[in-house]
Amino acid sequence: MVYIKTLWRLVMKKKMLIKKAAAWTVVAAMSVVMTTGCSGNKEKGKGGDDSSERKSVSDVSFPLEEKLELDVFVYGTGGGGGFYSNNYVTDWIEEETNIKLNFVYDLDGDDAKTKLNLIMTDPDSIPDIFLATHWTKSEVMSYGSQGLLLPLDDYLAEAPNWNALNEKCPTRKADITMADEHIYTYGDSNECFHCMYQNRMWIYKPWVDKLNGGKMPETTEELYEYMKKVKTEDPNGNGKADEIPMTGFVGGWSTDPTVWLTNAFIQCNKPLSNTNPTPGAGLVVGEDGKIEYQVMKEEYRDALAYMNRLYSEGLLDSQTFTQDETQFTASLDNEENIVALYAGGGVNVDGKNFWANKPGKWQDWAIFEPVEGPDGVRLAAKSLTDYFSSCMGAVSANCKYPEVAVALFDFLASEEGTRVQSFGPQGLGWDYVDEGTALDGGTAKYAQHKIAEDYDWVGNGYKQAYGDHSYWLSDAMIGSRTADYRGGQLVENPELDGEYIFWEAAEKYEPYSPKDESIVPNLVFEGQDAQTISEGTITIGGYVDQSMVQFITGELNIEKDWDAYIEKLKTMGVEKFIEIYQTYYDKYMENQK
Repeated sequence: MVYIKTLWRLVMKKKMLIKKAAAWTVVAAMSVVMTTGCSGNKEKGKGGDDSSERKSVSDVSFPLEEKLELDVFVYGTGGGGGFYSNNYVTDWIEEETNIKLNFVYDLDGDDAKTKLNLIMTDPDSIPDIFLATHWTKSEVMSYGSQGLLLPLDDYLAEAPNWNALNEKCPTRKADITMADEHIYTYGDSNECFHCMYQNRMWIYKPWVDKLNGGKMPETTEELYEYMKKVKTEDPNGNGKADEIPMTGFVGGWSTDPTVWLTNAFIQCNKPLSNTNPTPGAGLVVGEDGKIEYQVMKEEYRDALAYMNRLYSEGLLDSQTFTQDETQFTASLDNEENIVALYAGGGVNVDGKNFWANKPGKWQDWAIFEPVEGPDGVRLAAKSLTDYFSSCMGAVSANCKYPEVAVALFDFLASEEGTRVQSFGPQGLGWDYVDEGTALDGGTAKYAQHKIAEDYDWVGNGYKQAYGDHSYWLSDAMIGSRTADYRGGQLVENPELDGEYIFWEAAEKYEPYSPKDESIVPNLVFEGQDAQTISEGTITIGGYVDQSMVQFITGELNIEKDWDAYIEKLKTMGVEKFIEIYQTYYDKYMENQK
């Protein structure tokens, strides 16, 4: 089997090399007269450079002197077929660059995945460039090693916006550099500031006023005492012992309360998964650069003991690990409030009004900051931005002018290009401003406008009636959506704006952030190592998740069963698991240099 796979790869590489050699022979013979497929006709643009002198990204000037066509694959989730072909942004790009994007594969869902797999088995059918593919890092590196994707390292070195993004986002370059030390994708820059601190806790303010004189608990012991008051002092005043001090559920947007609680004892991101064990959960980088598995430490044991105390005394909802979102939301939306605290990335109380930016019951809830544990630990779980994302901007070996393709990606990553992709035409979908409150609390730099459904596109001079096709989908967009960029957007009503409220929540959590260098980044593993990590994530991670619930609920005894839990992890190969992570983390750090 290995021999067959190797032979197949050699054949593919040879076929691609023959094809490229032939193509370049044709180009030379025709004195660089361009043809379709990262090529074009003799239609003149508005100005630009001579293609015969173009050797690098720095030689590319838009708009090109001669029309150029690029065959494109895009996996645009939710767009449906043809979304990009008849799109304002696509036409705008052609006007600004003199590049016609020929979306030969404009698909979504299972159709996109199936078609993409078929395409990559036949070099003749591979388009010039890919926007979104939703490939994993392992898939990208595999296609790169087969010679189907071009390494972009040298091209990107001359791309000004790409380099500027790396300056703003220090971990970005390392995140999109594969284990073979090559870069095959331009990468994404969709930084969501509040998403970095999405493991949040919400607290019911009227009860804090009634039971605690308005003082928020600041330590695990103060939190315990406050939840006992909720349990015993009937704060809703209905004469029933129906109050739930803390609740959550496993399966929603950061609705697992164990993450928030654990970080009062030890840094530990995502220790309990939503549905499947989370890659890298429970792993951190120590001050010496060594990977550590927090779920094997005494501090983690202390966290379990604390959560067991809450659970056994009825302070942590007994339904937390069994209920679904419907049950969870029902307890929060009870006619008489019965919940004091709940875990959630979003607001689950009176959600219709919250997401519609309208006043409602949700305004009685406040973001609850992390509390301090007995050993002085007071951390917020933090997630690093995934700059690889859905694999944005790859160039195939079929493309005869990769320097133009990369220059196009870099053009799209400008701030103007980002806004046009996001909102449509300037002056209609967005505009620059210099007043009003921005998302980050400062002065707004730009405003998004809602385009009326009945807007007369053609009557106002546009090429066609674009309607809902006036922008590109965010998961197929190459842009510079850094936290700084997003933070400059105008907020019409800060007190009711959902994203503004989340941004404020993140600002309250940021002072408790662990160091970025302590967070294990998204790593790409090779060969047998990839299989070992994949299997270990399921088996070891699954066992950790299961044991956590059992320790909290009392099914396992923290005193009697802890040593057996540790030994079980060792027999499952946890030491090898950590060792592999260490090897690839070291490679990742080398790519930072």
